[in-house]
Amino acid sequence: YASCLGLNERPFSKTPDPRVLFLSRGHREALARMQYAVEERDLVLLTGEIGCGKTTLSRALMDTLDDSFKVVCLINPRLTPLEFMNSLARHLGVSEPARFQVDLLEQIGKILFEYYENGKTPVVVIDEAQLVPHKETFDEIRLLTNFQLDDRNLISIVLMGQPELTRRLKHRAYEPLRQR
Repeated sequence: YASCLGLNERPFSKTPDPRVLFLSRGHREALARMQYAVEERDLVLLTGEIGCGKTTLSRALMDTLDDSFKVVCLINPRLTPLEFMNSLARHLGVSEPARFQVDLLEQIGKILFEYYENGKTPVVVIDEAQLVPHKETFDEIRLLTNFQLDDRNLISIVLMGQPELTRRLKHRAYEPLRQR
């Protein structure tokens, strides 16, 4: 059928290829909001039903970012708080993440400041965030926004997930994260 229809590649792949993203009005708005949040070094939440294009939008977002951004994409967030922070530290370039939380936070803070001094903004994209198993892991994500200077955050965070993530975050226990 490919030659009959004049296609050069298989249509409707299951991979999140931003080259074939149809930017509907909703997708265009979501992408613009994510771009704005990343440029402002904020925390942003994107939710939608399975198959609506969240992951593809995240890839499109990454494609719009230049070399002044360091993108870390975490696609399996089923991690304990310490595992999450360890994984983040490794992705940010910490060669030997510390075993203890307090030391690990110091390493992450140091590398975030190094990125700032070098004109780079780290962007952490957490796909399938509804799978984060522990409230404490969400607390660590929120506390990442505490890495800041007087006038700006040192990191941008994009949380993406299915609608149950929104329902989960409505619980009173997540109020500090919602406020961010």
